[in-house]
Amino acid sequence: MTDLLLVVAALMVMNVAFAGIVVALRIRNNVRARRFGRVEERWEPVILRAIGGEYDAAVVPARDVRHVLEMAGRFARRLRGPDRERVQDFCGPLIDHLLPSLSARSPETRASAVELVGVLALNSQGEKIIAALEDRETRVSLVAAQALCQPGFSQHTDAVLEHLHRYSNRSPSLTSTMLARFGPEALEDLRRYLGDESRPTGARAVVATALRHLRDPRGAEIAAQALTSGSPDLVVSCLRLIGEVGGMAQAGRVRAVLSHPAFFVRAEAVTALSHFGDSSDVAPIARMVHDDSAWVAIRSARALLEMGQQALLEELSDGGDLAASSAREALDREAV
Repeated sequence: MTDLLLVVAALMVMNVAFAGIVVALRIRNNVRARRFGRVEERWEPVILRAIGGEYDAAVVPARDVRHVLEMAGRFARRLRGPDRERVQDFCGPLIDHLLPSLSARSPETRASAVELVGVLALNSQGEKIIAALEDRETRVSLVAAQALCQPGFSQHTDAVLEHLHRYSNRSPSLTSTMLARFGPEALEDLRRYLGDESRPTGARAVVATALRHLRDPRGAEIAAQALTSGSPDLVVSCLRLIGEVGGMAQAGRVRAVLSHPAFFVRAEAVTALSHFGDSSDVAPIARMVHDDSAWVAIRSARALLEMGQQALLEELSDGGDLAASSAREALDREAV
């Protein structure tokens, strides 16, 4: 009985202590919220005036600098051109207060600081963000890459490409879109990377997609040479690039991939060839409507439709096999 009372008493003490901690945290958070509210009330009008071109020489207290910078960052992310530049000018004298956070122990703190420095001071602090590409945490390196991939900053393209292998396989679509933000000024660096067989094939596939986003015809020439790669993912990315911005100059290399062992590569090759192929391609594509892969058969039927072969599709549609159903699907698609 005594032991039970001791256990109950211990649990009551723990509950009281836990409740006390919760109350203390609530009080602290309320105090911080009120303080931050006062900071925003004081400095938001100042930032707005700075956007309007009115410079306020008031000194930001050291303990409020981080919050003022975060407020300015919220404005800067939504602005472009001179308005954003004026926010960055306002933050110029304050940015040094943020730099120690770039080497903080917490990866979350480092990533947050890298992102904010990139928004507010990429012009002046680009080298520090480049250094963050080497961060031991991949997510911090990725945040640094995202901060560097901005229009007008193509001088950082090589630095980002050197670290592309760290995150290109995590989210290829996101990474290729990120690279494309550099704009046309980065095309030479991206083409050189795509053509470099010593680079990881996954990263080259991401670069091929970035060149497709940038609609680069010269990139299609380099992509055609990569169609002999042993990486199906790289071949598919190159075929998509060629299909969108390539032409007859790449047709021979695309035709050679029609018999690729990977069904998704064959399907992409058929689609690419349908955009610029000639009459000599009709018969091979018609044979591929009988492919064992439903996806290849459907893509081939759609390719024939794009090449104006409705009559041939009508002939193929007579039957109950995969080729016939694929032909009917393509014809129904046209009718819609």
